[in-house]
Amino acid sequence: MRNTRKLGSAMVLAGMIAGGMMLGSTNVEAKKSRPDPHDAICQYLASVINYPYVSPAIRDAAMSLFNVYNCDPTLLQ
Repeated sequence: MRNTRKLGSAMVLAGMIAGGMMLGSTNVEAKKSRPDPHDAICQYLASVINYPYVSPAIRDAAMSLFNVYNCDPTLLQ
């Protein structure tokens, strides 16, 4: 029982660290390659919308966010 608790705690801690590192590196990459985070968000949403195997529900959600952020429609194919 004690080993299970230790393993569970270690997995939660590892997940939190990995998530923090992923978000941190995403922000750094967005700032490095594109000075405007708005452009990075628009590029990501366009890549989701343009992906050929995306489900219709995800495409609709990404399209609504694309419109909310007033992204450039030329990013869509």
